[in-house]
Amino acid sequence: MNFKNYLKDRLLYILFYFITMSIVIIIMMLDLIIRKERLSIPNIVYSFMISFIFLILLISIDYFKKRKFYQAINDGMENSDNLQYIFNIPDNISEEHDFIKELFTKNYMTYENTLDKYKRGYKIQLDFNNRWIHQMKTPISVIKLILENEKTKDIDENTKKSYESIEEEMEKLSNGLEMALYTLRVNDFQEDFKVEEVNLLEVVRSVINENKNTFIVNSIYPKIVSEKDIKVKSDKKWIKFVIGQIISNSIKYSKVKETKDKSIMIDIFEHDSKIILSIEDKGVGIPKQDIDRVFNPFFTGENGRKYLESTGMGLYLCKDVCNRLGHGIYVESTEGLGTTMNVVFYHGKSIYNF
Repeated sequence: MNFKNYLKDRLLYILFYFITMSIVIIIMMLDLIIRKERLSIPNIVYSFMISFIFLILLISIDYFKKRKFYQAINDGMENSDNLQYIFNIPDNISEEHDFIKELFTKNYMTYENTLDKYKRGYKIQLDFNNRWIHQMKTPISVIKLILENEKTKDIDENTKKSYESIEEEMEKLSNGLEMALYTLRVNDFQEDFKVEEVNLLEVVRSVINENKNTFIVNSIYPKIVSEKDIKVKSDKKWIKFVIGQIISNSIKYSKVKETKDKSIMIDIFEHDSKIILSIEDKGVGIPKQDIDRVFNPFFTGENGRKYLESTGMGLYLCKDVCNRLGHGIYVESTEGLGTTMNVVFYHGKSIYNF
């Protein structure tokens, strides 16, 4: 609060002062008239001016006495994210201001205690979810291993197809757990990333290898257009997650389309001082009205409602991770023809380029 606002709050007091002074002067004038004495206008004006000067002096002293209090409040208004300003409010200004500070302090302590309570609850839930997801990964790996061993035995074609179907469903379950794990980790992103030189081609090959069974079962063929070993500054684990989600989406929306060409084209190239990782599929494509919303959380769109396999979180997490790493990501798609996802790595513009 500045002096101007301080005066606005005391306009009523100033108004009453002028009314009171006017009444006193009128009474003095009437008394002089009744006694038939001469009225001295200069004396009345002089008295009025002296009284007004004392009023201004009183208001100024009161303001400067409380100025530190108002300064602390102003600091709190400007830095609303930091509530520590409460402890900078000076004491012993007046009983009223001490009461206000005590109220602020009590509210702050209540807020801190409540926040700590929910933080502890969130941490417990987070730890439980992390442990549960890791525990579920073990039986999934065991089941996959059993299926691999069974497939090598002399079995009929129907049993083999059943094993492949089970394997595909296990892959979906594994991907779902992986997404859940990264959804939990992204909240503590700053503590869980490491910027380094990442070979994009190696990461792409690693993701393809991890999804090879899904590619084979659905007769989808990944093709790497560029064989150049291009390196970018990024976090290997997180960018692998992004690429994995994009390829998973490409498989998901390619296998449902009735077409012979179900290839996924992966290209890495430089363009206008940028390195672009392009992943193109020949799937069902994205309806035009959904393209601008595919990165929104929980948005499944027309395809998600039609094929019932979308959570609406995959591309949202990809966008979030890319933003945090200083990369770009955008989508190009034509309904019925396919979709191209592009991850952009900027030269010298990454927020972690150090």
